[in-house]
Amino acid sequence: MKDISDHEQIIIGLDVGTTGVKVLAANPYGDTIAVAENTYTLSEPEQGYREQDPDEILQMTEKTLQEVLDQLDKPVAAICFGAAMHSLIAVDKQGKPLTKAIIWADVRSAAYAKSLRETPLGKQIYEASGAPVHAMLPLCKIAWLRDHQPDIFRKAHKFISIKEYCIVQWCGQYVVDYAIAGASGLWNKTTMQWNEQALAWAKINTTQLSDLVAPTYPLGCPHFTSFSHRNITDNTSLVIGASDGCLANLNASGLNEEEATLTLGTSGAIRITAKNTMPDPAMRIFDYHLTKQYHVIGGPTNNGGIVLDWLKQKLYPDISDTSLILQKAQAIAPGAEGLVCVPYFFGERAPLWREDVSGQFSGVQSHHHRDHFARAALEGVVFNLYGIAEALQSASSSIIRGLWTDGGMTRSTFISQLIADVFNLPVYHSASTHGVARGAVLLGAYALRIINVEQVTSEKKQVFLPDPASHQLLANAYKGFATLRDALA
Repeated sequence: MKDISDHEQIIIGLDVGTTGVKVLAANPYGDTIAVAENTYTLSEPEQGYREQDPDEILQMTEKTLQEVLDQLDKPVAAICFGAAMHSLIAVDKQGKPLTKAIIWADVRSAAYAKSLRETPLGKQIYEASGAPVHAMLPLCKIAWLRDHQPDIFRKAHKFISIKEYCIVQWCGQYVVDYAIAGASGLWNKTTMQWNEQALAWAKINTTQLSDLVAPTYPLGCPHFTSFSHRNITDNTSLVIGASDGCLANLNASGLNEEEATLTLGTSGAIRITAKNTMPDPAMRIFDYHLTKQYHVIGGPTNNGGIVLDWLKQKLYPDISDTSLILQKAQAIAPGAEGLVCVPYFFGERAPLWREDVSGQFSGVQSHHHRDHFARAALEGVVFNLYGIAEALQSASSSIIRGLWTDGGMTRSTFISQLIADVFNLPVYHSASTHGVARGAVLLGAYALRIINVEQVTSEKKQVFLPDPASHQLLANAYKGFATLRDALA
């Protein structure tokens, strides 16, 4: 039975993502009280570079937090922090940025990742950290800074993520949770310490990294040094939280090992929560900590909704509304009448982890037109996620029996049904649209010992069941996709 006083407490979840920040105030069971969100800019100063201004993100996070706090009529019990993975900022001794935030999509260090990936050290780093070797890793970005911006490398007091940067500005502490640390390539998930072999390769030491703490760690700084509000008091706990992927899973499927969470926005991912995991010999998937007992394993794809944007720009310049493109693709029969696409238009992470891989169409015939190409490309996006799911199940004892979906692309009934038909599994939409932020609320409530995290569930708003006839057509098409993908590998 829920304790009334606990039920009435307010917990805030922060979701500092790639394109913007969302802040959710809710009760400890995730029921929304207030919400606000804002966006910030992403720059591409050179081909392959993806950067953001850490101070802009900090200011926008504070602005959004204040907008939520202003809507509340009493103090909050806790604030729990979720953030995107793989960002890197070099800071000086005063905590001032020496670089922009180099985000997950930045591939300037691709040559470093490629040279490391297939070596014995690269495999040791993967097995130790759970993070496949790729240009997204702070490990590779630090090595790139060492050789290409040596002055900044020498001046760097710490190498931190955007989440750590916000915490330093608020609390003056250099700390990082296991989930964010695991996504750096610098951590050892067995010893729960920094990986000395990885640090030696990057030519840094542990003093240049933050202290490692559990995702439930209370920072003990309710009065932020750069931010204050009447609804933040001495009794407010700031919980460090976890990564966006881990929190999205907690929000949707909880700790249910038989239900995966599939995110499909600009990029995409599929993840499951599991107790028993093992390294994938093919190094296709990641393995990050959510709690001491539970890991979130999965694989991200670069090519999610960005493929729809590519279709709009290249094949449908006459159509401004992408929902019309989805309608046209839906009108083509499953399997796109023999046209198959491996949609690696922007390189790829899982399952290949190759920054330089290219996309392909195969089976082009004279009767195919742009709607067939759209259908094949979108099927390819889902086929790739299905291939990642195959790797997930081989790296754990889990059997996936259902999928929770989130992200902008899954708001399309066509895409949600396509996922159900490809996976031959029921697809669930959560009643909450605040995935990562609600996951942060639940983790914060768990840190305060208000809820049992093992009993977390999400309400199903909508269910899509697979169509047997469509599944059969798509299963045949997937065989062609897998042949092309494996040839690229």
